[in-house]
Amino acid sequence: MNLKNLINKSWYGSIGFINNDSDIELLGSYLLHNKSVLDEYKGHIFAFTYNKLNKEYLENTITSLYPDAKIILLDKNRGHNFGTADLDNTIFNYCKENNIEWLCKASNDIILQPGVLEIPIQEADFYYMNGVGYGGMVKYSFSNERIINEDFFPQTNFYFINVSKTDYLNDKEYIDKTYNEIQNIPNYNGKIWEYFQGWECEGFLRECINRNKLSKYHLIPQKTYIKLLEYIKQYRIPDCSHKNIMIEGICHYQNTKQKITIL
Repeated sequence: MNLKNLINKSWYGSIGFINNDSDIELLGSYLLHNKSVLDEYKGHIFAFTYNKLNKEYLENTITSLYPDAKIILLDKNRGHNFGTADLDNTIFNYCKENNIEWLCKASNDIILQPGVLEIPIQEADFYYMNGVGYGGMVKYSFSNERIINEDFFPQTNFYFINVSKTDYLNDKEYIDKTYNEIQNIPNYNGKIWEYFQGWECEGFLRECINRNKLSKYHLIPQKTYIKLLEYIKQYRIPDCSHKNIMIEGICHYQNTKQKITIL
């Protein structure tokens, strides 16, 4: 079994923030780059928060490639972390409400190479790429073996989940409660995890997987994962989301003015 088998029965759900027309143009370039892979999905869902939005331009950019795509716009943007959690819930809940079994959740700045279709996989309920940065490696004393066997911090910018086997993704009541509380914090610095321990979208995803007892499969082969860990250690990379690193044909390409490292 390879990833194409899973993709063929999954809906692609992508999220992002639109600040201006340039963001829409960039989105279009990502969709064109990914087209050979995105064409293999069963359906497509896109959800956005926004600042200034040319709705017609956005819809035409997407529907020119995928006429049947579902496009969801959130009128309220609660900021980087809360907005991401809201968008994640929007995509996930759409699948729940429409009896969509498999969701491939992605972000707008993911690029995919055609080779991802051939990635060998085993049967599971959840497929993911583990996130780890230099600080995360410190707590394991840089033991690759311990990280491989003990660390579970699934990235939210690209994963597959069997929605039908879950209850919910992010706890909306908790997110709303903490959002209301930060409104009263003087000089709030935007780093919600510094005020509420464990507040992180990756942590919420991990809780969902553990709470629903889903079987999981790491999309990064062990040999490649060790190369990634050594790379993070060598360059002391603090970010756990592996920006601009091409891993098995999958890249979180957020910094378009910087080169991509291919493992």
